[in-house]
Amino acid sequence: MRVRIIGFGTNWWAAHSRDLNDPFCFRRNAAWFNSAGLKYGRRLRMCWAFPGQIRFNLTSNIDPDRPLRSIGRTFECSEPNFFDGRMHLLIRLPARCDAPDRFLVTLNERVHGRISFATSAWRSGGVEPISVSVRGARYEAMVLIGAADWVETEFGRWILSADGRRIELETGTTERIA
Repeated sequence: MRVRIIGFGTNWWAAHSRDLNDPFCFRRNAAWFNSAGLKYGRRLRMCWAFPGQIRFNLTSNIDPDRPLRSIGRTFECSEPNFFDGRMHLLIRLPARCDAPDRFLVTLNERVHGRISFATSAWRSGGVEPISVSVRGARYEAMVLIGAADWVETEFGRWILSADGRRIELETGTTERIA
């Protein structure tokens, strides 16, 4: 499956290799993870309503010091799978073909408006949540969407733009992530 990244979550962390004798164990063989989280001042809160994460291995060519450079790029990914109580999406390597099958989008209440997560009416059938953090009226949701999918908020229905580089309201108002 090919996924174009339109937005990342707030929460980033790394897992190093088990060989602590390797002076590059925190860089060369590390795996990087991203998920939804909520910032309160300088604190990051993990308020998962739907736990999940994206994993980047060395072969993904993601620069952990500059992850936003990967926004708009397309990657070969495994199918999302639910394991150990979390949704997992593995980003394997950059795609040779730029035509994505799905799009990774991150939504929040400040930009996109409130979502009623209590009902299934907030998304079309093809939208697949990867990670959702909710605390009170605040949320951050990382979802995979297809070209024909939508997400409903208090502001209206968000869809993928014609060029597949951002999400926009069906009325034509656009919002660029990153």
